[in-house]
Amino acid sequence: MSEHQSTRRRFLKLLGLSVGAVASTNAFASFIDKEEIKKLNPEQQEFMMRYGKWMDELTIVARVQKTNPDDFDNQKKMMILGTKAQELQPELSTYMKDETFALIFKESIKRLSNEI
Repeated sequence: MSEHQSTRRRFLKLLGLSVGAVASTNAFASFIDKEEIKKLNPEQQEFMMRYGKWMDELTIVARVQKTNPDDFDNQKKMMILGTKAQELQPELSTYMKDETFALIFKESIKRLSNEI
């Protein structure tokens, strides 16, 4: 495995993602079951939508990174998204304590990963 692939894999692992979970734009939003998300409280729903937007941004950046790993502007975007992931993590950890949220979140990620 090249150093570039290893670095990318570590970055995605830090974000809690598998390599396959970043393959298509707007993918996360399309895998959130609209009926399921209604079971969440308003704060959790809002978080899921923010997380979906972040995932969409990550998808675009990961695509560019894969095709053009030397794109400096894209690397800066990836660093910003990494920082954003760290900012989202405490809130995600809190919401994951709620069994309903955790099931919906995990299922959304699972559906996305399985589709890709």
